[in-house]
Amino acid sequence: MKIVILQPPYPTEGTMDSAGECIRWMQDKLEALKPGEQDLVLLPEYANVPGIADRESMRQFAVGRGADFVRAITTEAGRLECTIVPAIVVQSESRWFNRTLLIDSNGDIVFTYDKVHLTDAERDLGLSPGTEPRVIEHAGFRLGFATCFDLYFPEHFETLAALQADIVLCPSYQRSESAQRIRLIAQARALDTGAYLARSAYSMADATRGGCSLIAAPTGDVLADADGKSCVLITELDPAAKFIKPASHGQPAVEHRTLIESHRMPSAYRERRERVRHLTVAQFPRLCAHRGLSICCPENTLPAFAAAVAAGADEIELDLKLSSDGVPVVCHDETVDRTTNGHGRISEMTWDDIRKLDAGVRHARHDAGDRLREAMKWSETWRGTRIPRFEEVLEVVDGRIGLNIHINDAGPDGRLVKMVCDILRKEALLDIAYIAGGTEPVLRTAREYAPEVPCASLLGQRGDIFRQIELAREFDCQRIQMLGDVTESHIRRAHDEGLICNYFWSDDITGAREYIRKGIDVILTNCAHTLIADGFDALRRTPIG
Repeated sequence: MKIVILQPPYPTEGTMDSAGECIRWMQDKLEALKPGEQDLVLLPEYANVPGIADRESMRQFAVGRGADFVRAITTEAGRLECTIVPAIVVQSESRWFNRTLLIDSNGDIVFTYDKVHLTDAERDLGLSPGTEPRVIEHAGFRLGFATCFDLYFPEHFETLAALQADIVLCPSYQRSESAQRIRLIAQARALDTGAYLARSAYSMADATRGGCSLIAAPTGDVLADADGKSCVLITELDPAAKFIKPASHGQPAVEHRTLIESHRMPSAYRERRERVRHLTVAQFPRLCAHRGLSICCPENTLPAFAAAVAAGADEIELDLKLSSDGVPVVCHDETVDRTTNGHGRISEMTWDDIRKLDAGVRHARHDAGDRLREAMKWSETWRGTRIPRFEEVLEVVDGRIGLNIHINDAGPDGRLVKMVCDILRKEALLDIAYIAGGTEPVLRTAREYAPEVPCASLLGQRGDIFRQIELAREFDCQRIQMLGDVTESHIRRAHDEGLICNYFWSDDITGAREYIRKGIDVILTNCAHTLIADGFDALRRTPIG
């Protein structure tokens, strides 16, 4: 592919006359090109209104002389039998956009991209932002678009990479940015995206600023650079050529972008991290929805967890067991008998067998000592609800709520605990998730395998609470989960040891208020929605520590 890039002189006067002179320069260069000698011509940003900074003058010029230029560009695309890409200011119904046009060899506008990241100055001009990065298949290759300020946003280019762009076209208007920094960013984006990056801009009187129309390769190398001079840059490249490198030292060669994609951890990045940060700074005391919103939905199911999120709980508590084929299954009991229409021990059943069971047809509630308190059938409303696996819960809540992960059996050689630790690290959930260990092997495995994973101790819950606190510190836990007759002195001692105190459980605001008065930090409840409705938020105090 042969690409032509125009780098016109910037019209510093900022007048309509100077804008017209700049357009004439570009039109002359287009007219000087010969048919069939190029495949694509790239023009800079604001090509139809260069240098005009006043809103009304810009709009007036865009619909007059600027519109004439756009029509001339379409004519030239037909004459040259090639694609031409300008970025222009254009009105669409009642709004104005910074819009890049893809004009094909017939002179037709076949695709548009509206600049997503607008500067403050552009917003002052009354421009509206686009909604998303875009890629189009054109002439056998995938073309992506990034206009000027878009270049500064790695996330934009991650999207273009995911859309498998071969070339990213970047019309630009940068006039004060250093030329050196422009090159560095362009090279990095080409490398990140695994695509060629073609950039068109304006030359400035100061060669150290602006300019730098260029083509960067997927290797990060600059193939051609106009530097600071007004010129026409012409380069040939193979859009299908990718950056091939060893996967690591001494390993087989692989395409660079494929290598990066295969190791990407999307959960660790901005959207999830911002939600997680919101949870980490939430005030105590907090509400933990025991097995989800289990008073309303079948316990330990996706509806129960989703309802807890919707109700406004701070955490969910869930129980994990390991199936015979190594799947982390969300269920409190050792068997499926109580909560499903099936029978059998989870550890002796495969995930394929477990996932077929209906967890919405039977229900039994327990008291604080896990003794059967009430047995009933759910209505037909929940028929067909399935037992989820751990990963499905994470997908549904998606970092929107804290996770109290109750494990009693670590699994063979600690397999279940290790698996959970690996998943929490991969999903970047260590700030809002913790393993509530009901046995010493669980807490020991977590401490030895992944000491960075927070833990809560459930050891000794039915014995002396001061001894329970000692056990929590012995296993380097960050939390302790208490039940029964807890006193202020117990809680004070735990706090002195640096422990966050959970209490299991309270389903009414009067009881919750009393435990909070004593100093409890997290109340486990089956009725998060009613506690919130009855004023739980008013009980919140400053964060611990």
